[in-house]
Amino acid sequence: MTPNTPVDRPRLVRAARSGPALSGPGAAAHPAPAAPAAPASPAVLRRPAGPLRSATGASAEVTRVLQVVDVLRSRWARVGADIATRLRPGAEDAALDAVERRLGLVLPPAARAWWRCVDGVEPVRSRYRTSAPTVGPGGWVPLGLEDAVRRATGQGPGPGTPPGLLPLFARDEELVAVRLGSPSAQVELVVLDDDGEGWQHGWRVPLELLLSTWADALLAAVQWLPDAHDWVVDPFARQALPNAHLLD
Repeated sequence: MTPNTPVDRPRLVRAARSGPALSGPGAAAHPAPAAPAAPASPAVLRRPAGPLRSATGASAEVTRVLQVVDVLRSRWARVGADIATRLRPGAEDAALDAVERRLGLVLPPAARAWWRCVDGVEPVRSRYRTSAPTVGPGGWVPLGLEDAVRRATGQGPGPGTPPGLLPLFARDEELVAVRLGSPSAQVELVVLDDDGEGWQHGWRVPLELLLSTWADALLAAVQWLPDAHDWVVDPFARQALPNAHLLD
């Protein structure tokens, strides 16, 4: 992976592992889309004992996320990026329901929509190396559902993610994780502490904003190099894009 040219990365603020994530700069400028009305009692939606039947499954947020996923797929395919042919089939609803029962919290419908489309990626193996295809901007690797659960429960690389988070994408010792128990899909950057014992929190934005920012970057700032099987970044074009901090 061709490393991105360093830019001003948002300052990461240490947070208590049991506390809420701190909002990043993108959250204030781009508030989350209005979510469907949630049940009146708890603010956190917990997984019911029986099968989940979400009334927000066909929400506008889900529709927008599905549209952006289609855009990403078409742009990966158009440039011939490895990820275009290495996406794994989406997870079944039964598998997603099982994850909710195990974690005890409901997946936001838009996060379920992502995993219903993409359940991780298959590695690319060549004579010289084996690598996981990335989305392009930032070098993020989409995680499969099982891998995400292992990381969240402390069975994967690094300690378990902070409570209430399930990782969607990974990059070295950094994760983009979705906050569980919410009717809208909010994702946030978490970075492993230097001592490897906890996490720091960075920006927090809607999932659809992150995906659409990536899709826009593929038009202007991030290009695929077929011969190298890798992405190259134009740092000046990247910084000119809205929400450039989400591309680092």
